[in-house]
Amino acid sequence: MAEKTRITIIGGGVCGYPAAIRAARLGAEVTLIEKDALGGTCLNWGCIPTKALLQSAGVVQTMKESETFGVKCKGFEVDFGAVMARKNSVVARLTRGVGALLKAKKVNVIRGTASFADPKTVLIEESGEKIRGDAVLIASGSKPARIPIEGIDGPDVMDSNQVLAMSTLPRSVVIIGGGVIGVEFAQVLSALGTEVTILEMMPGLVPGTDREIAVILQKQIAAAGVKVVTGAAVKGISRRRQENTVTFAVGDRTETVSAEKVLLTVGRKPDFSSLNLDGVGVRHERGAIVVNEFMETNVPGIYAAGDVVGGIMLAHLATAEGECAVRNILGHREAMNYKAVPCCIYTTPEVASVGLTEEAARERGEIQVGRFPLRGNGKALILNEPDGMVKVIADRRLGEVLGVHIIGPHATDMIAEAVLGMTMEMTAEELAGAIHPHPTVSEAVMEAARVISGGAIHMP
Repeated sequence: MAEKTRITIIGGGVCGYPAAIRAARLGAEVTLIEKDALGGTCLNWGCIPTKALLQSAGVVQTMKESETFGVKCKGFEVDFGAVMARKNSVVARLTRGVGALLKAKKVNVIRGTASFADPKTVLIEESGEKIRGDAVLIASGSKPARIPIEGIDGPDVMDSNQVLAMSTLPRSVVIIGGGVIGVEFAQVLSALGTEVTILEMMPGLVPGTDREIAVILQKQIAAAGVKVVTGAAVKGISRRRQENTVTFAVGDRTETVSAEKVLLTVGRKPDFSSLNLDGVGVRHERGAIVVNEFMETNVPGIYAAGDVVGGIMLAHLATAEGECAVRNILGHREAMNYKAVPCCIYTTPEVASVGLTEEAARERGEIQVGRFPLRGNGKALILNEPDGMVKVIADRRLGEVLGVHIIGPHATDMIAEAVLGMTMEMTAEELAGAIHPHPTVSEAVMEAARVISGGAIHMP
């Protein structure tokens, strides 16, 4: 029998561990090196813990509006310690599961800090052990980004990792950065009783999201009690008597806002500083490893995937890139396809999108846009969440769907049908003709497509 291909994977997050499992299933001998906890950022400090906290925040919101549904629920209280304990238990269960999956596939897991000794050999810093293989996949992920302003290293300035480790709920928080991470934390903290202010440098929250959808989300967040300041350029942070004052400029005005804590959510950046990439000649530009469509670096036998290559930093994309990389290592010549990558925001209302925004689509050519407001959807009314919409963008000539954007209940689940359809190059007419179950919020997707192809049924 031929010898198995030996693959070394650096990083046990949602890029590295699925890649390890896929490679093992394809017959490779796999070693996975992780310096911290299996599951990486997503399972331990990102997707999973934040969504666990958002679920608790959602329960609080349901309690507050319970009388709308004919249920009186007064006198409830938030036990922050119990909220965090539940979050920790969910994380622990999933990380244990990852370890069990890797063990079942006979993946050799090494706990330690990896660096390249040569293009085929990885050194474990703590033990001095050297792991030699036929190929190496770098899946070392990312870390919270920071901005160079005065006071950024103060004791009350937290990144997202530190927020998830809090033992007490702060009375007030200023969040610097109104992207996906910032708005999700804003909703969690506000629902649990913290006074929250968001400072966002761009003209609106969640930059990069379809503008029409982002405007609706910003209004909903403000209506829920979060103070939102856009166009705010933060100048510095000062601390006095257990209070932190953030100074920022809006146009020609200089303003301040004070809070017990400051949360920095200005994004994440690739993390490969300890790998000795320059020593083996791996090319990196603007803080990210450079790869081609097959996830190959410029050094033969070295691949990279996930957050470490920059671009769209999403867990599900990292998984897809990691699996693509190991298939190519094992001889399956397949290029990554970025056409239908969904993006999700787990606020209330949820936001989900795939493909081009309306603004980007109009730059490419003539389009048709179908919109359907959720006030015309029976299930949204039942859920008492009618303030949303579905937006379908299609090429005017060919009818191919170029983008789908949803804001409303279950948006992050419903986007999957758009991802599948766009992967298969569906037209708006095909989407409109697909029978959707009733009553569901998903009917709004069908109705938005019908606006383009013949007219919606439940809209004047």
